[in-house]
Amino acid sequence: MKKNVNTILVALAALLLTACAGSNNQLKLTGGGLESLKIGSPITAVLRLEVSNPSYKVNVSDITGKVLNDGEPLLDLKAEDFTIPARKDSQVFVPVEASLEPGVGIFSLGRLLSAQDLDESITVSVTFTASGFLGIKKTQTIENVPLSTIANLL
Repeated sequence: MKKNVNTILVALAALLLTACAGSNNQLKLTGGGLESLKIGSPITAVLRLEVSNPSYKVNVSDITGKVLNDGEPLLDLKAEDFTIPARKDSQVFVPVEASLEPGVGIFSLGRLLSAQDLDESITVSVTFTASGFLGIKKTQTIENVPLSTIANLL
């Protein structure tokens, strides 16, 4: 079960960093992992992201999302704000909370994720605000990205 939750949370981080990179930036996710995980209500975790950022610092805030199975919500996600330092390779630690949707049990979620083996039916949708050079902010929503696709980024 912890492996499945780990995959979901690290995939969320990979999705955020990929989206922050945009087409004009060279921000790259070079690795990552799970620093801590507590399965409870809510599920809490701290993600470790290894990031290469040759450009200006990026602040990421207002991070919310959902994990879905065939469009039906399984988990609500919320991450704390974080900053990617400018002009260096660094590690960023991101606290994340995941709450089960009503009617979804922790054990049924584990069985579903194991049975699906991260196929195309498990997706992640996330909304966040990124601000960079001169404090220019951009709110972005990314919808229905297959978990298998973003898990392969790490």
